[in-house]
Amino acid sequence: MDERLYQTVKEINEAEYTANLLLLQEYNELLQADLTSKQAVVLEHIHKHKRLTVKELADLMLITSSAVSQLIGKLDKEGYLKREINPNNRREILVELDQAGWDYFERQQKVEKSIAERFYSKLDPEELSALRKITFKLQKIIEAELR
Repeated sequence: MDERLYQTVKEINEAEYTANLLLLQEYNELLQADLTSKQAVVLEHIHKHKRLTVKELADLMLITSSAVSQLIGKLDKEGYLKREINPNNRREILVELDQAGWDYFERQQKVEKSIAERFYSKLDPEELSALRKITFKLQKIIEAELR
């Protein structure tokens, strides 16, 4: 392996990790939510797909249905999610966002706008465009390699 390539990638990864960690700390303070990372991932999947079965959610998260059910139970109790029996298949439980979940994503959007304004706006438009282009290119390379 090319040592310069390795060092460059290591520097990029460390800088990205540090920046993301700092943003996460700021993000969590502004979001005002006491969620674990796994609970946040559950909410993200439900928000993206609108409604999922417990099994679909478990498959997306690569964990057991039992583990997902435990996560959903706490989020349901706190008003982030609601569960209902699938009328088309009574053995399935459908999960979707409840009011606290919708409120969470409304706050999340405000936080994302704040982060964009406070930090990303300090990049030149050309730098921001290059960052976007490179990030998407790397994502496509990784997705192609991992398939």
